[in-house]
Amino acid sequence: MKWDGSERRGFVRVNVPCKIIINSPQKHIISTNIINISAGGIRILISEKLTISSIVDLEMRLNSLVSCKGKVLWVINKHHMDKGGDLLFDTGIEFYEIKEEERHQIKDFVVSITMGTYPP
Repeated sequence: MKWDGSERRGFVRVNVPCKIIINSPQKHIISTNIINISAGGIRILISEKLTISSIVDLEMRLNSLVSCKGKVLWVINKHHMDKGGDLLFDTGIEFYEIKEEERHQIKDFVVSITMGTYPP
């Protein structure tokens, strides 16, 4: 599926460099920063190309620890000038298996960023 450039987001997203741990389908850990987050998913920039539609385990420290599964929706190759022109992968992951309580925690986190009340 090729991205057509249109926005179809159902949730407000915010740019915030929070740490995330991703357990990839290859059973190894990727640690990186979130570029942006919403109650629906995250965008990250990583050095490993994940397969579209693959399921990954996610662990994020927001106001509290949030753990869930995510589904890789899109991957775009990018040459990152800050990293010597290395090829990185701009990756969108949708929260796939997530408890409502955890989704609510993410929504509260996003609201705290947009309202300027984060950090507490």
